[in-house]
Order: sequence, then structure tokens, then C-alpha cells
Amino acid sequence: MPDWKQYVRAHLPPLGLGGAREQEIIEELAQQLEDCYADAIAHGARDVEAATRATAQIPDWQALGREFREAEQPMAERLATKLDHYSFPANIESAARNSVARKGALLMNHLWQDVRYGWRMLARQPAFTVVAVLTLALGIGASTAIFSVVNGVLLRPLPFRDPSRLVILQVAARKIQPQPFPVSAPDIDDFRRLTRSFEDLSGFSNQSMNLTRGGAAEQVMAARTGAGVFPLLGIRPLYGRTFTPEEDRPGQTVVVLGYGVWQQRFGGDAGIVGQTITLDRQPYLVIGIMPQGFQFPVRGTEYSQPAQLWVPLALTPFDLKYRGDNFNFGVIGRLKPAASLAQVREDANLAAQRIRESYPPETPKEIKLEAVVTPLGEMVVSGVRTLLLLLLGAVVFLLLIVCANVSNLLLSRAAQRQKEIAIRVSLGATRRRLILQLLVESVLLSLTGAVLGLLLARWGTNLLVAAAPVTIPQTQAIHMDSRVLAFTFTLSILAGLLFGLAPAFAATRADLHQSLKEGGRGGNIGRRHSLVRSTLVVAQMGLALVLISGAGLLIRSFVRLLDTDPGFRAQHVLTAATALPREDYPKPDQVLGFYRALSRKLSNLPGVEAAGFSTDLPLEGGWTRVFTVEERPVTGGTLPMDFHSAVIGNYLQALSIPLKRGRYFTEQDDERAPGVVIISESMARRFWPGEDAIGKRLKWGAAQSTNPWLTIVGVVGDVKQGAIDAETMPHSYQPLPQGGDAISFLGAQAVVRAEMNPTSITSALRGALQSIDPNVPLVNIRTMDDVVAQSNAPRRFTMFLLAIFAGAALFLAAIGIYGVLAYAVAQQTHEIGVRMALGAQPRDVLRLVVGQGMRLAAIGAGLGVAAALFLSRLMVGMLYEVKPSDPVTFASVLTVLLTVALLACYIPARRATRVDPLDALRYE
Repeated sequence: MPDWKQYVRAHLPPLGLGGAREQEIIEELAQQLEDCYADAIAHGARDVEAATRATAQIPDWQALGREFREAEQPMAERLATKLDHYSFPANIESAARNSVARKGALLMNHLWQDVRYGWRMLARQPAFTVVAVLTLALGIGASTAIFSVVNGVLLRPLPFRDPSRLVILQVAARKIQPQPFPVSAPDIDDFRRLTRSFEDLSGFSNQSMNLTRGGAAEQVMAARTGAGVFPLLGIRPLYGRTFTPEEDRPGQTVVVLGYGVWQQRFGGDAGIVGQTITLDRQPYLVIGIMPQGFQFPVRGTEYSQPAQLWVPLALTPFDLKYRGDNFNFGVIGRLKPAASLAQVREDANLAAQRIRESYPPETPKEIKLEAVVTPLGEMVVSGVRTLLLLLLGAVVFLLLIVCANVSNLLLSRAAQRQKEIAIRVSLGATRRRLILQLLVESVLLSLTGAVLGLLLARWGTNLLVAAAPVTIPQTQAIHMDSRVLAFTFTLSILAGLLFGLAPAFAATRADLHQSLKEGGRGGNIGRRHSLVRSTLVVAQMGLALVLISGAGLLIRSFVRLLDTDPGFRAQHVLTAATALPREDYPKPDQVLGFYRALSRKLSNLPGVEAAGFSTDLPLEGGWTRVFTVEERPVTGGTLPMDFHSAVIGNYLQALSIPLKRGRYFTEQDDERAPGVVIISESMARRFWPGEDAIGKRLKWGAAQSTNPWLTIVGVVGDVKQGAIDAETMPHSYQPLPQGGDAISFLGAQAVVRAEMNPTSITSALRGALQSIDPNVPLVNIRTMDDVVAQSNAPRRFTMFLLAIFAGAALFLAAIGIYGVLAYAVAQQTHEIGVRMALGAQPRDVLRLVVGQGMRLAAIGAGLGVAAALFLSRLMVGMLYEVKPSDPVTFASVLTVLLTVALLACYIPARRATRVDPLDALRYE
């Protein structure tokens, strides 16, 4: 092989650029001639022919020397020219065209050369590289974190056998409420018997149980599950077994433990299988332990709080006596392989019609039972799909802003590299090869940013999972897997191509002779492509405004939400849950005696203003009942329905639910007294408009029901029983002694209003309970402020994330407009100096530069407003008392965006006013 360094030294005339610089140029030229020689050899050329091909690339060494000397610029130090385009003899070119292997080798060789060259160029400009990589890491990291959530919740199949064939069966009675609801206990077996499209159906229901270990009782969430549930899901236990059909009967006390409770309460001892534990003061035989990560019921379905352990469904006579009532059981089924969803729905609807015929005569005739069959996966994600797609869209907007920012950086760098590009063109490189080389550099930048972005995404994903509200299902499936890594890799490649195209085309349009003659300012290309840079800034401003507008609408909604009166005073209120074991409290008078005694003890505690119990809490849903108003016939065929709470003690007073008319309940409103009820103000207005509802009567069920009439003795303020942003429904309250079968209310919510910090009475609360029954635990202790915060958590979560993205977008847009103006000021130094020498004042220069930047900001803001008005319509379901075109929000967003843009414009404009005219005139 020829000594190419010696060859270059012999032919390249003295450059007068200094020893080190000339040596570097010699080494680079020698390396490229060597690469050309090696490529020719690889394609079949002989030594002499290959050397001839290489030396022919530089026919005029004297001309090349003159170009270097005229350039007199530092780019020579970074010269890394690749001789990428060679002319081969026809026979060699033909052989290459006909050989796929040789073409692949050539392509890989060129790609490897481009990668090496790209790394070298990035390493020689560390400041540029660090800024670009950090910017890309922000965009790619945020995109990866959000995609991890979308992948785990929306894209990943549920961790069951063939999950696409699992469905949830519900029923609907459109005359009562439009939403489907769970199934009545007797109907579970009827659906299994009357349908033909299911492999199997099985019921489930959550209930609290008291686990006693080491003398201390604690409440755990148990799921009563039919023996068919685990085979339906296709999940085998980690140890032991699951229930047999023989064990799915009343009186069978066997239990399957969840992985979490097994680890936390039993130390992960596999020997617990075959031993007994105490649940609700009864010995239960542990027959199995489920694997880690198994959750059932799944969030998003009925009883969506995952269970800690499972006991047999074992429907009792008490459960089965409520035919046509107490729709409290979830039903899961698996479709037969040949059954379509449409066939299953038709089959289930026919069964529902036959089941309705079996209901007792007092069942309201308006109830027309329908079956609703929903794929399990669809039901699980239906409540969060819009939220996650919104966040994914927001992060895509952020990534586009990042790409625009990096593209602007590359455009600035392209202006500085115009001499290098011109020299490479003079050495024979084609525009296509130069564009490919520059795109390789962009992709290398993007991939480097992706590596750092993965680290940020890992931290961000963990943060998202920790902060996610309980309404988001399948959080245990959210992690970075191969799909997420493939997404990140693909995203980084696409981003690199996206932000690299404009700079690559701009850099390769440089005029060869003009570039080599420029005095080193790089202004020629910068001025020619200022339109591209300005367009990118306009795009950044527009995209940022869309993101900020979305965040602003959500913030406005959240503020309106916080301003909404929930109907009670949450301050200084402590709440906790109790659960009585049925075996120890088998009679209604025992249940009533317990709650009466505990309510009195709590009321007499020092620092307690009022205390009581209810079957539910505000903001957390509850029990709904159909009712009939005396002398008010049903109109439109729709039965009235309300939220209903059975209470004891001073529950209404403890929550400071205001009494509008009449009275609160007293201890005299017991099981021996005439039936009474308190209703909400909106219920009174709706059913007794213009009248006083006190003394009016209603009863539960339809007009033909045999339930007794109840007299209204009080009207209280409306309370938000569901989410604060949900419609306020009519609400009724009844004393627990008169509220039906007290055995149905073994679990109740204690509410205590304290004079001081409510958490300070926690110990006294526990002591009062222990004095009555030491084996009944007090659990889920929290303040009502926590209940309100949890109700608002989904909106707060969405608002917080979108606000972070909007803030990042605003910052990047400001950096973008600052960078464009700073570059423009640097390029126009001579022009500014001339203006000032001719008498222009600093304020004129300030106005000129700021006006240039604000024009770009205004155009971007105008386009952004148009896009935001269109896209905000997709957020209608996420807004509360705020219109998608809310003028206050858009005015505020425009003010913020333009103010930030003005500040970003002011800094380079201020610098321009300090230009010395004499220095500027010497700038050329």
C-alpha cells in the first residue's frame, strides 16, 4: 500500500497555516486517499489501478492549496473530509451493481465512515453537543415515560389466559338509570343456566374481613369468588390450589392468600398452606397462595379494589332471598371459541328477559332487564383511555418543539461549517452523500439523547406510577420493557431525521466559490436560510400555545372544582371504617347496639363536637334506591331514584350538612317509631316544587310495593355524593334502625368532628372502639380533607402533568426565539453599526430587534390559537364549568406567551444597542 502521508506532503504546496494545522490537514487528506484506495481494492481493482483511482481525486494540488490559504479559517482544524464519491471503471461499477453483497459492503463501509466522522465532529464541539443532547433527552425521556404508561395500561394485554375472550356481564334497567350495574345474586346461576355462548360464568363480590394474628385484628379486603373464577382467568396459584366446586357452598371456610398479604403478614412462609388463620373470628384453612402481580377484581370493573385474599362466593340464603333486588355481584365470563361478541350479547339478552319474568310481583313493572356484555380489557381502560391519549398527544407536541429547537441549533452550526462543506464538495463529494452524512450526525445526536432520555424516563415512570390516582388500572404492569425500548429507538431515529433534514438541505446549498472566499463569518448561509429558522420559531410558538392552552383550561377547571361547594365542611373531620363479623353479630339488635354504644362514646370524647355513622361517605358513591312519591304518579315511564344513606348518631351534624327546614334525627327515631326520612334540598325542589316538603311522604320501590310510607321530617343541603364534577343527584337519609335489615350494614363509616386537629383524636377513637369490642379493628383512618383530595386526584394528576409539559414547551419556545434573535444580531453586527454610525439611536435598534422577534411570536401565537380552539374540543369531557373556547384562559395564555417572548427578545436586543459603530464597521 502506498505511503499516503508522504504522497500528500510531496504534492500539497505550503499552506502557511502553522505546523500543527498543516499536519492535521495532511493526515486527513491521507486518510481519505487511503479510504478511496481501500474501497477500490474491495471492489476488485488491482493495486496500480486502485492507486490511480485514488490519486485522480485531486487533479490540481496547487488549486487546492490556494483554496486553503484563501479560506484562512479555523474549519481547517476540524477538517474531516470523506471522499465519498468515486469514479470507477465501467467493469468495476458493473460488478458492483450486479453484486448485492458488494453493494451492502459499500453501504456499510460508507455508513461506518459517516458514524466515525459524526462522532468526531460532535466531540469537537462539546458545548453544542451537550445542549442538543440535554434538549433531546428532555423530549425523548418525557415521551418514553408517558408511552410506558400507555403501553402498560392500554396496549399490554391483561395478564390472563387469552384475555380477549374474557367479558364482564352486567344488567341495565334504562327506566331507572342509563348506566349498567352489577347482577343480583340469584341471577348469577340463572345466567349460567340459560346462556349457551359462554364456556363458564362465575360471580364475585368484595367484602371487608377482619384478620386476627398475634391477638391483634386488622381489616383486609377479601373477594368472594366463585370456584370458576380462577380457571376462567387461567391463573394457577404459586403454592397449593384454588377452590373446588364442592367448596363453593355456605359453611366452607377455606381461603387463598394474595402474594402481598402472604409476604407482609406471614413472612413469605410457604408452610402456611395447610394451616389455619383467623378471619372474622373463624378458622379458615389456607389452601393456596397466588403469584406476585395477580390482581382480581381488576380496577375498572365492579368492586375494582383488588383483593388481598379470596374466599368462596358460597351464596347464602340471605344473598339469594333478594331476587330482583340488591344488584351487588360482579359476573365474569369466558366466551366459547366459536362465539362472537354479537352472538353472546343476543344470547345474554334473551336470558335476561326470562330472568325478569321470574322476579316477584312487587318488582316495579318499569324495570325491563337488559344484559350488557363488555370485554374485560375494554372495561378496564375505558375510564382512562381519553386521559392517556391526551397526555400522549401533549408529549408529542413537546417533542416537536424539542426537534424545532435542535433544528435551529443545527442551522446555526451549518452556517459555521459552510467552508468545510465547500471543501468536501471541491474534493468530489455529492450533495446526496453530504446530506446522508449530516443526517447520520443528527441521528447520532438523537440516539445519544435517547440514552440519557431512558434514564430520565425510568425515573419519570416510577414517579408517574407513584403519583397515579387509584382510577388508573394495571399500574403494576407499567415498566420499561422491550416494546418501550423499541419505541424509544424508533422515536429517536425519526426525531433525528425530522430535526436534521432542514439543516442538512440548508448546509448543502452553500455556493462553493463564495463560501471559500467568505471571511469566516458564515453569514452567507445564515442570511439565506433565516426564513427556515424563523419558520421553526413560529412553529415552536404555535405548538407551545396549544400546550399552554390545554394546561390553562385544565387549571381553570380545577380552580372551579375547588370553588364548588361539596355540601359539607371537611375541615376538622376524621373518618374511619369498621366491619363487624357476621358470626358475632348475627342479629339486627346486636348491630344496632354496637353502633349506638360506639356513637355515644365518640360523642363524649374530649374535643369532639359531633359523631355518627353512615353506610357511605360523600364523594365516594353509595347505595341507590328507587322510590315513589305519595300522590305523584310516575311520568314518562321513568322511576325516580336517589342516593340513600342509612345513618345513626349525629352524622349530619358531624359533617355540618346544613339543615334548611325541619329537624335532624334524634334517638327517638328508632325501630319502634314511625318511619321518617330527611331529603336533600334539590330533591325537595324537584318533587315538591313551590311547596314545603316537610310532612310529605314517600316509600321505597314502585307504587305497588308493600314498603311502608316514610314521613319527611327535614330538608338538608345538597351533598356531592359522587365526584365533585358529577351531577348532583337527589339524596335521602334514614335512621339505621329504620333503614331495613341492619345485618346488611355490618360495615359502616365513622365520622367525627373535632375542635382541633382531627388526627389528634385517633388514639381516643381506637380506645373507644376497644372498650366495646377489642376484636373489631378501626381501619382506613383519614381526614375528610383527604377524602376530598382523593376525589380530585384524577383531575389534579392530569393538570399537573400537562402543566409540566406546557412549562417545558414555554421555556423551549423562549430559548428558540432568543437563539434566533441572538444569531441574527451577530450576523447583522455590520448593518447595525452602519445604522448607528448614520445616527440611529439605541432605542431604534432596540425597537428593530424586538419588533423582529415579536412578529415571529405573534404569527406563531395566532396559528397556535387557531389550532388550540380546534383541538380543545377534544377535551370537553375533561373540563368542568369551563368552555373549550374560554376567553379568559386564552387571553391569559396569550399574555403569558407574549410576555415571555418579549423577555426573550429583549436580551439580544439590549446587546445590539451596545454595539460600537467603529468595531462593527471593522467586522467585515
